[in-house]
Amino acid sequence: YLSEIGATLTQAGLIVGSYGFTQMILRFPLGVYADHIGKKKIFIVLGMITSLISSLGFIFTQNVWLILILRSLAGVSASFWVQITSLYINYSTDSTKAVSQLNFTNNLGLIIGIFLGGQVISRFGYKYGFVLGAILAVIGLVLSLLLPAEEPAQTNKIKISENNQNKRRFNFIDKGLIWGSIFAAFSQYLTFSTSQGFIAQHADMLGASAAEISLMSTINTIARIIVIVLVYQVLLRFFTIKHILVGSMLLYALFIFFVPFISNYYWLYLIMFLMGMSSGTQMTYFMDVATRHIESHYKSSAMGFYQAVYGIGMVVGPAITGFVADISSISLAFISVGIVGLISTVLMIVQLPNE
Repeated sequence: YLSEIGATLTQAGLIVGSYGFTQMILRFPLGVYADHIGKKKIFIVLGMITSLISSLGFIFTQNVWLILILRSLAGVSASFWVQITSLYINYSTDSTKAVSQLNFTNNLGLIIGIFLGGQVISRFGYKYGFVLGAILAVIGLVLSLLLPAEEPAQTNKIKISENNQNKRRFNFIDKGLIWGSIFAAFSQYLTFSTSQGFIAQHADMLGASAAEISLMSTINTIARIIVIVLVYQVLLRFFTIKHILVGSMLLYALFIFFVPFISNYYWLYLIMFLMGMSSGTQMTYFMDVATRHIESHYKSSAMGFYQAVYGIGMVVGPAITGFVADISSISLAFISVGIVGLISTVLMIVQLPNE
């Protein structure tokens, strides 16, 4: 769409990255504030309102810089994922299972949105795709208003006395939180530079239609759902989380190196599926590595820190990739992303705990 309205690859990278930029700067303070006031529902409602405003704005403008602002507003909406995750996890006694359920549901929504959006756009044009986004935002807003009143979780959690709780302070210099967040940022760097970034541009250059590009994104998301179930139900019986995360990051990097050599866009269906398998594993279990040991009354703060840090990857990745593509070629841009993936793999081997 950005190519159609005349945006350069550098501008496209900035617009894709702006979605992560607002998340990067908002998620942590919003998480801390939500913990402070003990309320999360209001943030979810505000997130749906912001999503609606963003979708409506896309309908009425083709100005590249206004689109940058509107995409940033979509990032504001996504910032409230902090409150959704912390609220849901707070009511679960098994954080790994809760994270898997959340990511499964989130990706199911992505499949529906991407598939329906692609079909609408291919038949009626981009504007009607944005209309669909606005309609879904209205539905989300209504559902968010129907959320039940928040109550503290009572299920088999470690109870801390009020005196001890007041004495304890959340430590943000926490190895699990910091490295889990950093590796999630690497993962988002790869994802927003490729499967949720310039793979669409590459497919378009190879002659794929809007509907076919949408189908690629849908396949990518289906793969994420499959791997979430596969890892939780099967692979964790035989491998540690470290083995799974290191393996998936290495495979993702190798898949990226294949992209510049593809001359028929049909191969991108397979590549997008394999990338989805890799990224679905990463974003599910980096969150678990970073936050599972954090107590419930600090969960929003930790989740905000985690999601703010991985937002850096969402910003830096597409911005650098778009710039490299503009000054050299999109093929070299993909190779640079693959190198980042290999560097991340080495760091993960060194820094992730074995247990």
